Amino acid sequence: MPAVGNSGYSLLEILVALSIFSIVSVALTTSITSGIKINHASERLTQATVLAHDTLETLSARPALRVSGSDTPQTGFTRTWTVTPDAPQPGVSQLDVTVTWTDYQPRTITLSTVLND
Repeated sequence: MPAVGNSGYSLLEILVALSIFSIVSVALTTSITSGIKINHASERLTQATVLAHDTLETLSARPALRVSGSDTPQTGFTRTWTVTPDAPQPGVSQLDVTVTWTDYQPRTITLSTVLND
């Protein structure tokens, strides 16, 4: 025979279970939000790197286009390239491509190479 008054959960057990559930829920929500931000920042960095590399390839393939300049290849990105002739030595040009954008804060990536004239 079951004992009288011993069935069910006490108020204290329910409060402890709800407290643990609340703490786990907050931690899970925070980690999901952080993961989304990191994925977005990674995507933007990859796009910026591709844009900078594209300009390096274009200027490497076409010597006639080797002049400094800038453009806005995609919304939110600004690309600037600088051609420095005879640097670091005569007969060689240094090419620097900088892409700037803003995700959660301002970001910049710069790719550099040297090309024979």
